[in-house]
Amino acid sequence: MSCSWSPMGTHIASGSFDKTVKVWDAKTFKLVTTLESHTSYVMSCSWSPMGTHIASGSKDKTVKVWDAKTFRLVSTLESHTDTVLCCSWSPIGTHIASGSSDKTVKVWDAKTFKLVTTLESHT
Repeated sequence: MSCSWSPMGTHIASGSFDKTVKVWDAKTFKLVTTLESHTSYVMSCSWSPMGTHIASGSKDKTVKVWDAKTFRLVSTLESHTDTVLCCSWSPIGTHIASGSSDKTVKVWDAKTFKLVTTLESHT
């Protein structure tokens, strides 16, 4: 399970074993929406620095990128061969990094959603 504050502190995203990402209003603590597309546990979720997108990583080996305004799925990033344990945006939002049980870190272009590089050497 994972949780992440939006950059302005207005929302909280939480990922869980129910395969969803839930977005909560940080003032009222009421559920805003549920994001559904993963086929297994959501291990990580992260807001983009500008608060425009949410990335989620899952045991289904994918990273999903969601529009934080419409809550629609924007892209599914596929290249890992095992559970995605974490995902994080670069400080200016140009890249997404995802770490996996496959012992790699993948860096993705946040505009094109293409794989930029794979970092290997973890054991």
